[in-house]
Amino acid sequence: MTTCYDPTSYTLNRNGFENIYQDTSIYQVWLDIEAVLAKVQIELGIIPQQQGDIIVKHCDISLLDKKNIIQGYIKTKHPLVPVLNELGRIVGDDAAKYIHYGITTQNIQQTAELYICKKFHQEFISIIDKMVINIGELKRRNEGVVIAARTHSKHALPILLNTKFSVWEDELLRCKDILITSANGIFQVMMGGAVGGFHTLPDVGPEMQSRVADMLGMGEMKIPSRSIRVHMCQYVNNLTLIAHVCAKIAEEVYISSSEEYSEMSEGFSEGQVGSSTMPQKINPALCYGIIGNSKVLFSLPGTILNMAVRPFEADGCSNLVIDSLLREANLLTHEIILKTEVLLKDLFIDKAAMERNLNITKGMINGENVMMELCKRGLGKAKAHEAVYDIIMAAKKESITFSESYSRYENLHCILPMEDFEQAITPGSYTGLEYS
Repeated sequence: MTTCYDPTSYTLNRNGFENIYQDTSIYQVWLDIEAVLAKVQIELGIIPQQQGDIIVKHCDISLLDKKNIIQGYIKTKHPLVPVLNELGRIVGDDAAKYIHYGITTQNIQQTAELYICKKFHQEFISIIDKMVINIGELKRRNEGVVIAARTHSKHALPILLNTKFSVWEDELLRCKDILITSANGIFQVMMGGAVGGFHTLPDVGPEMQSRVADMLGMGEMKIPSRSIRVHMCQYVNNLTLIAHVCAKIAEEVYISSSEEYSEMSEGFSEGQVGSSTMPQKINPALCYGIIGNSKVLFSLPGTILNMAVRPFEADGCSNLVIDSLLREANLLTHEIILKTEVLLKDLFIDKAAMERNLNITKGMINGENVMMELCKRGLGKAKAHEAVYDIIMAAKKESITFSESYSRYENLHCILPMEDFEQAITPGSYTGLEYS
C-alpha cells in the first residue's frame, strides 16, 4: 500500500479498520461468503443439509492451519484454492465435495472485496457526518466574523467566515449524497460462475445469487459478468471526490497558517514540535497527510480505468490490480477523512488576524460596493466601473488611501457623498448573503 502514514497517524481512532486487510482478515471474509453461499444452497436444495451445515460450521479461519494455506500457495500458485483445500481437509471428504459448489474464484473474491468496501462506505458516511457537526460548531463560534474572500489569491470581497464554512459543508454533503445514491449499483454480489452465464446451475443460479445478496445485505449484478468493472471504477471515483474536498480544506488551512496570513491553523497540543533545528516552528502536520494522501488517491482512477479495459470475459491482470486498488483507495480515503475530521474539530481561528488582513487595502476590497452605489444612483455600470478603477489606480500610484483618492474626485460627491462613500467601504457593510 502507498498510504502515507506520519506521526499524527498514531493519534487517530481507526474504529477497527486497522487490520481489515491482513491476510487472516481477508481469508475470513472469503470464508464468510462461502458460508453464506452454503446456507443458500442448503435452502435451495443444491447441496445436502448435513454436509452443508458442516461447511458452514467450519468457515472460521481460526480452525484452519495457516501454514498449510501458505504451502498451498507455493504449490498451486492460485489465490483461493489453498484456502478451499484447507477447509476441505478439516470438514472431511464427504462435506468437502460441496465446498465452493457451482461458482468460480472471482465470484467469492470480488464479492468479498465489495463487501469490505461497503463497510468502508458506511464508515466514510459516519465520518462525514462528524465533519459536518464540527463545521456546525465552527459556525456557531464564529458567527458574524468578516474575512477577506480571495479569488486568484488576491483580495476580492468581504464575506462572512461562515460562508466559507458553508461551502465546505455543502461539498461534504454532496459527497455523502453521491455515496448514498450510488451504493445500490456498486456493492453487488456476483455468483454467475466462470463466464457469468450460470452454466453449472442454470435453473437455480439466479435465485441463488439473489439470496446470497439478501443475506449479505448487498445488491446483485443483473448480468454477473466477471468483465464488468464500471461499478468499481465509480467507487474509486467517488472516493476521490471526498478527498478533493478534504484536500481543499487542508490546502487553505496549510496556506492560511503561514505568518503572512495567520488566519487559520491546526489545533496545537502541548509538546508538539515542528523542526529539529528551528525551535519556533509549529508545522501543519495534519495537512501534510491530508494533502499528500489525496495526491496519491487522485492517481488511482486513471489506473483502475486502464486495468478495466482488458479482453474477453475475464482477466487475471484486472483482478490482481483492481482488487489492490480498491484496498488502496479505501485505506487512503480513511486516512484522509480521519485527519480532516480532527483538523475541523480543533481548527484555530485567529479573528484579529482576519480583521487585520481585511483592512490591508484600506477599503479597496469594497470597490465593487462603491461601484454599485454609484451605479444605482444614476452613473451607470460601465461609467461607475471606470471611475472606481481610476480612483483606485491613482491611490496605488501615489501610495494614498482609497478615501484620500476619492476625496479628489469632487464631481462624484454629488452622486455619492464622502459620508456615504466611507460607509460603502466599511467591510462589514458588504458581506453578501449569510448561508445557514
